[in-house]
Amino acid sequence: MRFVLIITFTFICSCSFSQLYIGEVATRDGFQHMTLEIKEDSTLISFPYTFSQTFDFGFSAEVGKSFTVKARSEKREFIVKNVNTDIIELETKFTGYNQNISLKRQLDSINERELSEFTGNFIDENGNRVIVYARRDNLFFMSPYTEESASLKPIGKNMLWSTSGETTTFLNNTTNKFEQISITNRHGKEVKLKRSHEYSVKENWVMVDGDSIYVNLFIPDLKEKMPACLLLPGGGGQPQMDNAEYEARFLASYGVIAMTFDKVGVGKSKGRSFENYTFQEKAARYQQLFEYLKNHEQVDLKKVGLHGPSEGGRLALMMGEKLVDEIAFINATATPIMTMKEGQLYAFNHYHRNLGVLEEDIVSINSIWKSYYDGIINEKIDTTNFSLIRELQLKYNRLFIPPTSEIIPVSPKKEDLLDNSIVTDANKLVCPVFLQYGENDQRVNPTRSLQNFYQNISDNLEVTVELYQRGNHSMMTPEYQICPGYAYDKIKWLKSIKIIQ
Repeated sequence: MRFVLIITFTFICSCSFSQLYIGEVATRDGFQHMTLEIKEDSTLISFPYTFSQTFDFGFSAEVGKSFTVKARSEKREFIVKNVNTDIIELETKFTGYNQNISLKRQLDSINERELSEFTGNFIDENGNRVIVYARRDNLFFMSPYTEESASLKPIGKNMLWSTSGETTTFLNNTTNKFEQISITNRHGKEVKLKRSHEYSVKENWVMVDGDSIYVNLFIPDLKEKMPACLLLPGGGGQPQMDNAEYEARFLASYGVIAMTFDKVGVGKSKGRSFENYTFQEKAARYQQLFEYLKNHEQVDLKKVGLHGPSEGGRLALMMGEKLVDEIAFINATATPIMTMKEGQLYAFNHYHRNLGVLEEDIVSINSIWKSYYDGIINEKIDTTNFSLIRELQLKYNRLFIPPTSEIIPVSPKKEDLLDNSIVTDANKLVCPVFLQYGENDQRVNPTRSLQNFYQNISDNLEVTVELYQRGNHSMMTPEYQICPGYAYDKIKWLKSIKIIQ
């Protein structure tokens, strides 16, 4: 929700230190995270998921004082109702009716050495699971009640608040681990959970055609045979195992063995760079990792599947088109179901439009890329666009445009630019498929991908599709939060196809 703050009042405070208060305000767009920081000579108000700036002003934090917010040409008044060390209460008519806002004092971060006492997998009497984990010296949790992933902010002794509107209290610490948690939502409803099974992470190196691939196995602390999932990395040359841990941790908490890995030549994986391989070759190599996972002694061979984002989703579907009798399920996210050439042109259009490039220049840039890709396919780069490329580079900063070189690049390969097998061979898929897209994905075209997919699959293929409002290619909202439902929809789907209970 966009608004401009116009605030006029004076600040009187005896504080000799900075103190942050956190909470939320209801707007027509939902609940907005709000912070109020009191300093010795000023007060800072921020709506972190709405603005990139903080509003600095002076005021007297006294009961009865008011300040005015101008939102979309409408003035709304906030009245200070209560001020004490732990809570600041405000009253407002932000949505046309009176609402009370309770901002809680945020305490210092939990000591890094104590974080492990809080982390773990907790379950309620209905089988819903809350996953608490540490990342970059802070606590986060995944809540099944709001289906959100959020950071946990200390507001009391073993009590933490999240931007999902939930307050989590950790209880019964007898063995350097809290055994129970209590979660209270913004409406006062409480749910109690107890600690469930843990998981261990086993690292290894797997030989694939002479290359050494570094893998991590997330193995639930359970004795029975379990489903398993190979998590394929997306495109690009950066290590992705850290990001893949989000899904791996989540799956392991629900009793699924998950395996992540670094591409060859990336991170701890050694060998010939992944850029040297085509999509077909990568899919064939990943099949060897799939076989390695299946051979784990605790894996249920009838319940082994694939997960992959973007390029990883493409490769997962390509593997499913070949290993029709071995793969039990495929969860592909933000997957380009089209040729690489078509997908790249879509991404370039959005990138340059966001950069402020003129539409006529965007048309020219697309034409240049088409010519460049045709040059790779025909193994001869056309030099006639070189002067125009140089002109455009002088006109715009951060332009994404082909190099002025006649050398055929290592990547992309002509085979990948033309490979449309993910579309034409979709009728070979037999296992259940779950496709997840962000509706604002500007790197992959969700609509065109789904059209291509549905036009070619068999009539009896079990397909589930979820499109997440305001989600981008990384399944993040504009507030830089993981799309609500993104993780828990996976569990609902796995339960619906009888992979997990």
